[in-house]
Amino acid sequence: MRFDFTVIRNFRNFTGPDLKINWDPGINLILGKNGSGKTNLLEALSILTGWGAFAKTSNVISWHSNHQRAYVSAKVSGEENFTVNAEISSRISLRLNDKTVSFTELRLSFPSVIFLTGNLALVDGSPSARRLFIDRLCALFVPPYAKRLADFRQVLKTRSALLRQGKSPSYTDELYCRLGGRIMDMRREVSGQLMAVNPQEKFTAEFMPELKISGEEYLRESLRRNSAREIYAQRPLFGPNYDDLVLTVNETGRPASESLSRGQKRRLILFMILSAGKLIQQRLKRSPVLLLDDLTAELDAEGRERVYRELLKTKWQIFVTAPDKPFAARKKFGGIKLN
Repeated sequence: MRFDFTVIRNFRNFTGPDLKINWDPGINLILGKNGSGKTNLLEALSILTGWGAFAKTSNVISWHSNHQRAYVSAKVSGEENFTVNAEISSRISLRLNDKTVSFTELRLSFPSVIFLTGNLALVDGSPSARRLFIDRLCALFVPPYAKRLADFRQVLKTRSALLRQGKSPSYTDELYCRLGGRIMDMRREVSGQLMAVNPQEKFTAEFMPELKISGEEYLRESLRRNSAREIYAQRPLFGPNYDDLVLTVNETGRPASESLSRGQKRRLILFMILSAGKLIQQRLKRSPVLLLDDLTAELDAEGRERVYRELLKTKWQIFVTAPDKPFAARKKFGGIKLN
């Protein structure tokens, strides 16, 4: 799948007449100084691929005008041809051709993988960053997953409140184990597929704790054995909220966060992104779009050359933001330079 062109109106710092941008089917560079709107433009593409705004929805409406709505639209081609329109006020309304669609439906029709600068947390950050990476893939492949995750979080909130108040959380046990177990199973299934679709020998990615039984059975057994500990701790001690995708460098046997330089970490993240893209292509039978924000920062010339070669091999449409050209001049790139 790919954008042929996009049209943007009253979106963040893009004011004045409609901004129409024609895109190349290959690599597109979005260049400009800090504050010129590079990430804002990537955010518009995120909305048009069904992942929504990067922050509070109402904040995307241009702050330089009195308009109450913003609009982004695109013509899309590839495995399927269609137009997609998003009208943004306090919420986002999506239309695919002339039909109103949900974010889930749009993601399935026009899949994308997004890297933002903060996604370096995939290696360095807390387990929640790594859970989010896999949760997005799970939500893409199994549409009910997102609702299941939201329902579990509500049960977790209730259970946590009961434990803090010194009350028995037993009436939440059934839902906690059933919903939480399915989430744990799906994460492990998808992370296994992620590594299998793009095998290599440099590192492993594995969800912990390792489960030898189903997630639901694991949680039931954990609660049966540790209910007293949980009451004493006044918080849940087991569940998908404790999952972590452990990235290990095989050569050293140590966590990637401790063994790699920042440049190497960015290349590791690129590997994860490309693996996700290959899995999407395999599962959904559609080529994904990659939206990469400042991925090449802190890479030397050799590192950028490696990134370029890896991106080029995919034959997908790719958007890369940077202050200036991140790759050596060779073929003509698509894209735009912002002032």
